[in-house]
Amino acid sequence: MEQRKRVVIVGGGYAGVKALQTLASSHLCDIVLIDQHPYHYLQTEAYELIANECSMTRVTIDLVALSLSYGEHVTFIKDTVREIDFENRCASGQNSCHPYDYLLLCTGSRTAFQSSTPGLREHSHGVKTLPSALSFKHQFEQRLYARMESEGGWCSEPFNVVIGGGGLSGVEIAAEMADYIRVFHKDNTLTCDNIHIFLIIPHEGVLEGMECYLIDKATERLIELGVKIINHSRITSVEEHTLVLNHEKSLCFDFMIFTGGIVASTLTATIESEKNKKSQLIVDEYLRVPTFQGVFAAGDIAELRDSDGELLPPTAQSAEQSGTLAAQNILALIENREMRRSQMKMEGMMVALGGSYAAISLFGVIRFSGLLGYWVKRVIMRGYRYFLHRQCAKGMDKLSKTKPQCHTGF
Repeated sequence: MEQRKRVVIVGGGYAGVKALQTLASSHLCDIVLIDQHPYHYLQTEAYELIANECSMTRVTIDLVALSLSYGEHVTFIKDTVREIDFENRCASGQNSCHPYDYLLLCTGSRTAFQSSTPGLREHSHGVKTLPSALSFKHQFEQRLYARMESEGGWCSEPFNVVIGGGGLSGVEIAAEMADYIRVFHKDNTLTCDNIHIFLIIPHEGVLEGMECYLIDKATERLIELGVKIINHSRITSVEEHTLVLNHEKSLCFDFMIFTGGIVASTLTATIESEKNKKSQLIVDEYLRVPTFQGVFAAGDIAELRDSDGELLPPTAQSAEQSGTLAAQNILALIENREMRRSQMKMEGMMVALGGSYAAISLFGVIRFSGLLGYWVKRVIMRGYRYFLHRQCAKGMDKLSKTKPQCHTGF
Protein backbone atom coordinates (compact mmCIF):
# COMPACT_ATOMS: atom_id res chain seq x y z
CA MET A 1 0.00 0.00 0.00
CA GLU A 2 1.39 3.39 -0.98
CA GLN A 3 2.30 5.62 1.96
CA ARG A 4 0.12 8.70 2.47
CA LYS A 5 1.67 11.94 1.32
CA ARG A 6 2.66 14.51 3.92
CA VAL A 7 1.85 18.16 3.21
CA VAL A 8 3.46 20.85 5.35
CA ILE A 9 1.84 24.30 5.44
CA VAL A 10 4.06 27.02 6.87
CA GLY A 11 1.95 29.94 8.11
CA GLY A 12 -1.54 30.14 9.60
CA GLY A 13 -2.75 33.36 7.99
CA TYR A 14 -5.60 33.71 5.51
CA ALA A 15 -3.84 31.66 2.81
CA GLY A 16 -2.66 28.95 5.21
CA VAL A 17 -6.07 28.50 6.85
CA LYS A 18 -7.85 28.29 3.50
CA ALA A 19 -5.32 25.73 2.27
CA LEU A 20 -5.77 23.73 5.48
CA GLN A 21 -9.55 23.63 5.00
CA THR A 22 -9.21 22.49 1.38
CA LEU A 23 -6.63 19.78 2.08
CA ALA A 24 -8.20 18.49 5.29
CA SER A 25 -11.64 18.01 3.78
CA SER A 26 -10.19 15.72 1.08
CA HIS A 27 -8.73 13.14 3.54
CA LEU A 28 -6.13 12.31 0.88
CA CYS A 29 -3.01 13.30 2.82
CA ASP A 30 -1.53 14.00 6.22
CA ILE A 31 -1.26 17.72 6.92
CA VAL A 32 1.06 19.60 9.27
CA LEU A 33 0.32 23.27 9.90
CA ILE A 34 3.26 25.20 11.37
CA ASP A 35 3.06 28.72 12.76
CA GLN A 36 5.05 30.67 15.33
CA HIS A 37 1.76 31.63 17.02
CA PRO A 38 -1.09 29.30 18.06
CA TYR A 39 -3.69 31.60 16.53
CA HIS A 40 -4.87 32.96 13.18
CA TYR A 41 -4.86 36.78 13.35
CA LEU A 42 -7.77 38.47 11.59
CA GLN A 43 -5.71 41.39 10.37
CA THR A 44 -8.65 42.80 8.41
CA GLU A 45 -10.19 43.78 11.75
CA ALA A 46 -7.06 45.29 13.29
CA TYR A 47 -8.46 48.81 12.86
CA GLU A 48 -11.34 47.90 15.20
CA LEU A 49 -8.97 46.46 17.80
CA ILE A 50 -6.72 49.51 18.07
CA ALA A 51 -9.75 51.82 18.21
CA ASN A 52 -11.32 49.85 21.08
CA GLU A 53 -14.20 48.63 18.94
CA CYS A 54 -13.53 44.96 19.71
CA SER A 55 -11.55 42.70 22.03
CA MET A 56 -8.56 40.47 21.30
CA THR A 57 -10.82 37.40 21.13
CA ARG A 58 -12.65 38.93 18.15
CA VAL A 59 -9.50 39.02 16.04
CA THR A 60 -8.03 35.57 16.74
CA ILE A 61 -8.87 31.99 15.78
CA ASP A 62 -7.32 29.08 17.74
CA LEU A 63 -5.17 27.10 15.30
CA VAL A 64 -4.78 24.18 17.74
CA ALA A 65 -8.55 23.68 18.00
CA LEU A 66 -9.01 24.27 14.28
CA SER A 67 -6.49 21.57 13.42
CA LEU A 68 -7.94 19.12 15.95
CA SER A 69 -11.40 19.54 14.46
CA TYR A 70 -10.40 17.83 11.20
CA GLY A 71 -9.16 14.60 12.74
CA GLU A 72 -5.94 12.70 13.28
CA HIS A 73 -4.61 13.42 9.78
CA VAL A 74 -4.14 17.12 10.69
CA THR A 75 -1.49 18.32 13.16
CA PHE A 76 -0.61 21.80 14.39
CA ILE A 77 2.96 22.56 15.48
CA LYS A 78 3.94 25.83 17.14
CA ASP A 79 7.35 26.57 15.68
CA THR A 80 9.25 29.16 13.66
CA VAL A 81 10.61 27.82 10.37
CA ARG A 82 14.05 29.35 9.86
CA GLU A 83 15.23 27.62 6.71
CA ILE A 84 14.29 24.85 4.31
CA ASP A 85 16.40 21.97 3.01
CA PHE A 86 14.78 21.61 -0.41
CA GLU A 87 17.06 18.76 -1.49
CA ASN A 88 16.08 16.56 1.47
CA ARG A 89 12.56 18.05 1.69
CA CYS A 90 12.64 19.23 5.27
CA ALA A 91 11.57 22.54 6.87
CA SER A 92 13.79 23.38 9.83
CA GLY A 93 12.29 25.03 12.90
CA GLN A 94 13.89 26.25 16.09
CA ASN A 95 14.15 22.80 17.66
CA SER A 96 13.12 20.26 15.04
CA CYS A 97 12.90 19.43 11.34
CA HIS A 98 9.60 18.82 9.59
CA PRO A 99 9.81 16.47 6.56
CA TYR A 100 7.40 16.94 3.68
CA ASP A 101 6.32 15.52 0.34
CA TYR A 102 4.68 18.82 -0.60
CA LEU A 103 5.40 22.20 0.96
CA LEU A 104 3.10 25.23 0.91
CA LEU A 105 4.64 28.53 2.03
CA CYS A 106 2.09 30.98 3.47
CA THR A 107 4.17 33.06 5.88
CA GLY A 108 2.74 36.36 4.66
CA SER A 109 4.39 39.74 4.83
CA ARG A 110 5.58 42.41 7.25
CA THR A 111 5.53 46.19 7.33
CA ALA A 112 8.14 47.70 5.03
CA PHE A 113 10.10 49.93 7.40
CA GLN A 114 12.51 51.36 4.84
CA SER A 115 16.09 51.39 6.03
CA SER A 116 16.58 54.56 3.94
CA THR A 117 14.32 56.45 6.38
CA PRO A 118 16.29 57.02 9.60
CA GLY A 119 14.32 56.40 12.80
CA LEU A 120 11.22 55.01 11.08
CA ARG A 121 11.41 51.53 12.60
CA GLU A 122 12.44 52.79 16.04
CA HIS A 123 9.76 55.45 16.48
CA SER A 124 6.65 54.12 14.71
CA HIS A 125 4.26 51.23 15.15
CA GLY A 126 3.11 48.62 12.67
CA VAL A 127 -0.18 46.75 13.03
CA LYS A 128 0.36 43.69 10.82
CA THR A 129 0.81 41.44 13.86
CA LEU A 130 -1.33 41.04 16.96
CA PRO A 131 1.51 41.95 19.39
CA SER A 132 2.22 45.20 17.52
CA ALA A 133 -1.48 46.14 17.39
CA LEU A 134 -1.90 45.44 21.12
CA SER A 135 1.28 47.33 21.92
CA PHE A 136 0.06 50.39 20.05
CA LYS A 137 -3.38 50.23 21.66
CA HIS A 138 -1.90 49.96 25.17
CA GLN A 139 0.71 52.69 24.73
CA PHE A 140 -1.73 55.05 23.02
CA GLU A 141 -4.22 54.82 25.88
CA GLN A 142 -1.47 55.14 28.50
CA ARG A 143 -0.10 58.26 26.83
CA LEU A 144 -3.56 59.78 26.45
CA TYR A 145 -4.34 59.08 30.10
CA ALA A 146 -1.03 60.56 31.26
CA ARG A 147 -1.70 63.71 29.22
CA MET A 148 -5.14 64.19 30.76
CA GLU A 149 -3.87 63.43 34.27
CA SER A 150 -1.00 65.92 34.04
CA GLU A 151 -3.28 68.67 32.78
CA GLY A 152 -6.05 68.13 35.29
CA GLY A 153 -8.45 66.64 32.74
CA TRP A 154 -7.93 69.40 30.16
CA CYS A 155 -5.83 68.54 27.11
CA SER A 156 -4.75 72.04 26.22
CA GLU A 157 -1.74 70.86 24.23
CA PRO A 158 -2.30 69.11 20.87
CA PHE A 159 -2.21 65.31 20.90
CA ASN A 160 -1.16 64.27 17.42
CA VAL A 161 -1.50 60.79 15.93
CA VAL A 162 0.30 60.36 12.60
CA ILE A 163 -0.50 57.57 10.16
CA GLY A 164 1.98 57.07 7.34
CA GLY A 165 0.54 55.52 4.19
CA GLY A 166 -2.67 56.12 2.27
CA GLY A 167 -3.42 52.55 1.24
CA LEU A 168 -6.25 50.40 2.56
CA SER A 169 -4.76 49.82 6.02
CA GLY A 170 -3.79 53.46 6.54
CA VAL A 171 -7.21 54.76 5.47
CA GLU A 172 -9.15 52.27 7.61
CA ILE A 173 -7.04 52.94 10.70
CA ALA A 174 -7.22 56.73 10.25
CA ALA A 175 -11.01 56.65 9.85
CA GLU A 176 -11.60 54.30 12.78
CA MET A 177 -9.34 56.27 15.14
CA ALA A 178 -10.90 59.57 14.10
CA ASP A 179 -14.36 58.15 14.78
CA TYR A 180 -13.16 56.74 18.11
CA ILE A 181 -11.84 60.14 19.12
CA ARG A 182 -15.08 61.81 18.07
CA VAL A 183 -17.04 59.43 20.30
CA PHE A 184 -14.49 59.97 23.08
CA HIS A 185 -15.11 63.73 22.93
CA LYS A 186 -18.83 63.19 23.07
CA ASP A 187 -19.04 60.60 25.83
CA ASN A 188 -16.06 61.22 28.09
CA THR A 189 -16.41 63.47 31.10
CA LEU A 190 -12.77 64.51 30.75
CA THR A 191 -12.51 67.38 28.29
CA CYS A 192 -9.99 66.51 25.61
CA ASP A 193 -10.90 67.99 22.26
CA ASN A 194 -7.43 68.71 20.97
CA ILE A 195 -6.58 65.33 19.44
CA HIS A 196 -5.63 65.34 15.76
CA ILE A 197 -5.22 62.56 13.20
CA PHE A 198 -2.77 63.16 10.34
CA LEU A 199 -2.70 60.89 7.29
CA ILE A 200 0.51 61.29 5.29
CA ILE A 201 0.47 60.05 1.71
CA PRO A 202 3.10 60.30 -1.04
CA HIS A 203 0.51 60.59 -3.83
CA GLU A 204 -2.26 62.99 -4.80
CA GLY A 205 -4.98 61.03 -3.01
CA VAL A 206 -5.74 58.01 -0.88
CA LEU A 207 -6.24 54.42 -2.09
CA GLU A 208 -4.12 54.90 -5.19
CA GLY A 209 -4.94 52.32 -7.84
CA MET A 210 -8.46 51.60 -6.60
CA GLU A 211 -11.59 52.65 -8.45
CA CYS A 212 -12.75 56.27 -8.27
CA TYR A 213 -15.92 55.48 -6.31
CA LEU A 214 -13.96 54.08 -3.34
CA ILE A 215 -11.40 56.88 -3.51
CA ASP A 216 -14.09 59.58 -3.51
CA LYS A 217 -16.09 58.02 -0.67
CA ALA A 218 -12.98 57.47 1.45
CA THR A 219 -11.77 61.04 0.91
CA GLU A 220 -15.18 62.51 1.76
CA ARG A 221 -15.44 60.42 4.90
CA LEU A 222 -11.93 61.21 6.14
CA ILE A 223 -12.55 64.94 5.71
CA GLU A 224 -15.89 64.64 7.49
CA LEU A 225 -14.16 62.91 10.43
CA GLY A 226 -11.58 65.69 10.64
CA VAL A 227 -8.58 63.69 9.43
CA LYS A 228 -5.88 66.03 8.14
CA ILE A 229 -4.63 64.57 4.83
CA ILE A 230 -1.12 65.67 3.89
CA ASN A 231 -0.51 64.59 0.29
CA HIS A 232 2.56 64.61 -1.97
CA SER A 233 4.64 64.02 1.16
CA ARG A 234 7.23 61.38 1.93
CA ILE A 235 8.54 60.69 5.41
CA THR A 236 12.29 61.21 5.11
CA SER A 237 13.35 60.88 8.77
CA VAL A 238 11.77 60.23 12.17
CA GLU A 239 12.87 61.16 15.68
CA GLU A 240 11.18 60.33 18.98
CA HIS A 241 8.30 62.80 18.60
CA THR A 242 9.09 64.57 15.32
CA LEU A 243 9.15 63.52 11.70
CA VAL A 244 10.43 65.30 8.61
CA LEU A 245 8.52 65.38 5.33
CA ASN A 246 10.33 65.77 1.99
CA HIS A 247 13.55 66.67 3.84
CA GLU A 248 12.18 70.07 4.88
CA LYS A 249 8.85 70.24 6.72
CA SER A 250 8.62 68.88 10.29
CA LEU A 251 5.59 67.59 12.17
CA CYS A 252 5.37 66.81 15.88
CA PHE A 253 3.50 63.71 16.98
CA ASP A 254 2.65 61.76 20.10
CA PHE A 255 2.06 58.47 18.28
CA MET A 256 2.83 57.21 14.84
CA ILE A 257 1.57 54.20 12.87
CA PHE A 258 3.30 53.25 9.64
CA THR A 259 1.38 51.35 6.95
CA GLY A 260 3.36 52.43 3.91
CA GLY A 261 3.77 49.13 2.12
CA ILE A 262 4.85 45.56 2.75
CA VAL A 263 7.73 43.18 2.14
CA ALA A 264 7.55 39.40 2.26
CA SER A 265 8.33 37.54 5.48
CA THR A 266 11.97 37.07 6.45
CA LEU A 267 11.83 33.41 5.40
CA THR A 268 12.24 34.40 1.74
CA ALA A 269 15.74 35.71 2.48
CA THR A 270 16.84 32.09 2.99
CA ILE A 271 15.27 30.84 -0.26
CA GLU A 272 17.40 30.96 -3.40
CA SER A 273 14.66 31.57 -5.94
CA GLU A 274 13.53 34.50 -8.07
CA LYS A 275 11.90 37.34 -6.10
CA ASN A 276 10.51 40.81 -6.80
CA LYS A 277 11.42 44.12 -5.15
CA LYS A 278 9.21 43.27 -2.17
CA SER A 279 11.12 40.00 -1.64
CA GLN A 280 8.01 38.07 -2.71
CA LEU A 281 8.58 34.74 -4.42
CA ILE A 282 7.89 34.62 -8.15
CA VAL A 283 5.51 31.69 -8.73
CA ASP A 284 4.22 30.09 -11.94
CA GLU A 285 0.59 29.90 -13.10
CA TYR A 286 0.01 26.93 -10.75
CA LEU A 287 1.51 28.82 -7.75
CA ARG A 288 4.58 26.59 -7.72
CA VAL A 289 8.00 27.94 -6.79
CA PRO A 290 9.72 26.89 -10.05
CA THR A 291 13.16 26.32 -8.55
CA PHE A 292 12.05 23.47 -6.28
CA GLN A 293 9.98 20.34 -6.75
CA GLY A 294 6.75 20.04 -4.77
CA VAL A 295 6.93 23.57 -3.35
CA PHE A 296 4.07 26.08 -3.63
CA ALA A 297 3.56 29.60 -2.26
CA ALA A 298 0.35 31.52 -1.53
CA GLY A 299 -0.70 34.79 0.07
CA ASP A 300 1.55 37.80 0.60
CA ILE A 301 4.77 35.77 0.40
CA ALA A 302 4.14 35.31 -3.33
CA GLU A 303 3.73 37.71 -6.22
CA LEU A 304 0.13 36.99 -7.27
CA ARG A 305 -1.41 37.91 -10.60
CA ASP A 306 -4.94 37.74 -11.97
CA SER A 307 -6.05 35.91 -15.12
CA ASP A 308 -4.89 38.88 -17.25
CA GLY A 309 -1.43 38.91 -15.72
CA GLU A 310 -2.06 42.04 -13.64
CA LEU A 311 -0.70 42.18 -10.11
CA LEU A 312 -3.22 41.44 -7.36
CA PRO A 313 -3.19 43.64 -4.24
CA PRO A 314 -2.08 41.96 -0.99
CA THR A 315 -5.54 41.46 0.52
CA ALA A 316 -7.23 38.69 2.51
CA GLN A 317 -9.29 37.94 -0.60
CA SER A 318 -6.27 37.26 -2.82
CA ALA A 319 -4.62 35.28 -0.01
CA GLU A 320 -7.66 33.03 0.39
CA GLN A 321 -8.00 32.46 -3.35
CA SER A 322 -4.33 31.58 -3.71
CA GLY A 323 -4.40 29.29 -0.64
CA THR A 324 -7.33 27.39 -2.10
CA LEU A 325 -5.74 27.09 -5.56
CA ALA A 326 -2.38 25.93 -4.23
CA ALA A 327 -4.08 23.28 -2.07
CA GLN A 328 -6.20 22.09 -5.01
CA ASN A 329 -3.10 21.73 -7.16
CA ILE A 330 -1.31 19.74 -4.44
CA LEU A 331 -4.30 17.38 -4.32
CA ALA A 332 -4.20 17.14 -8.12
CA LEU A 333 -0.57 16.00 -7.98
CA ILE A 334 -1.38 13.45 -5.26
CA GLU A 335 -4.16 12.00 -7.43
CA ASN A 336 -2.17 12.30 -10.66
CA ARG A 337 -4.65 14.78 -12.09
CA GLU A 338 -4.02 17.88 -14.16
CA MET A 339 -3.41 21.02 -12.15
CA ARG A 340 -5.46 24.22 -12.58
CA ARG A 341 -3.93 27.42 -13.86
CA SER A 342 -4.54 30.56 -11.84
CA GLN A 343 -7.79 32.34 -12.69
CA MET A 344 -7.76 34.56 -9.62
CA LYS A 345 -9.50 37.92 -9.71
CA MET A 346 -10.70 40.56 -7.29
CA GLU A 347 -14.45 40.12 -6.87
CA GLY A 348 -14.84 43.33 -4.93
CA MET A 349 -13.34 45.67 -2.37
CA MET A 350 -14.60 46.77 1.04
CA VAL A 351 -13.24 49.81 2.89
CA ALA A 352 -14.18 50.36 6.54
CA LEU A 353 -14.40 54.09 7.16
CA GLY A 354 -14.99 54.53 10.87
CA GLY A 355 -17.99 53.71 13.03
CA SER A 356 -21.05 52.46 11.13
CA TYR A 357 -19.74 53.46 7.72
CA ALA A 358 -18.09 51.53 4.90
CA ALA A 359 -17.73 51.82 1.13
CA ILE A 360 -18.13 48.71 -1.01
CA SER A 361 -17.71 47.82 -4.67
CA LEU A 362 -18.71 44.33 -5.84
CA PHE A 363 -17.90 42.83 -9.25
CA GLY A 364 -17.19 46.31 -10.60
CA VAL A 365 -20.90 47.12 -10.99
CA ILE A 366 -22.54 47.13 -7.53
CA ARG A 367 -21.51 50.06 -5.35
CA PHE A 368 -22.87 51.43 -2.09
CA SER A 369 -21.65 53.10 1.08
CA GLY A 370 -22.67 54.37 4.49
CA LEU A 371 -24.65 52.26 6.97
CA LEU A 372 -25.60 49.67 4.33
CA GLY A 373 -21.94 49.22 3.43
CA TYR A 374 -21.08 48.81 7.10
CA TRP A 375 -23.67 46.06 7.60
CA VAL A 376 -22.68 44.18 4.45
CA LYS A 377 -19.02 44.24 5.48
CA ARG A 378 -19.92 43.21 9.01
CA VAL A 379 -22.01 40.26 7.81
CA ILE A 380 -19.19 39.06 5.54
CA MET A 381 -16.50 39.38 8.21
CA ARG A 382 -18.64 37.87 10.94
CA GLY A 383 -19.59 35.01 8.63
CA TYR A 384 -15.90 34.23 8.08
CA ARG A 385 -15.23 34.29 11.82
CA TYR A 386 -18.42 32.39 12.71
CA PHE A 387 -17.68 29.36 10.54
CA LEU A 388 -14.10 29.14 11.80
CA HIS A 389 -15.28 29.39 15.43
CA ARG A 390 -17.82 26.65 14.77
CA GLN A 391 -15.08 24.43 13.37
CA CYS A 392 -12.86 25.22 16.37
CA ALA A 393 -15.68 24.20 18.72
CA LYS A 394 -15.54 20.70 17.22
CA GLY A 395 -11.83 20.57 17.97
CA MET A 396 -12.32 21.73 21.55
CA ASP A 397 -15.01 19.07 22.01
CA LYS A 398 -12.58 16.38 20.85
CA LEU A 399 -9.91 17.74 23.17
CA SER A 400 -12.23 17.74 26.20
CA LYS A 401 -13.05 14.07 25.61
CA THR A 402 -9.39 13.04 25.55
CA LYS A 403 -8.25 15.11 28.56
CA PRO A 404 -8.32 13.42 31.98
CA GLN A 405 -11.07 14.85 34.19
CA CYS A 406 -10.11 16.59 37.44
CA HIS A 407 -12.26 15.91 40.50
CA THR A 408 -12.34 17.76 43.79
CA GLY A 409 -12.35 15.60 46.90
CA PHE A 410 -15.57 16.71 48.57
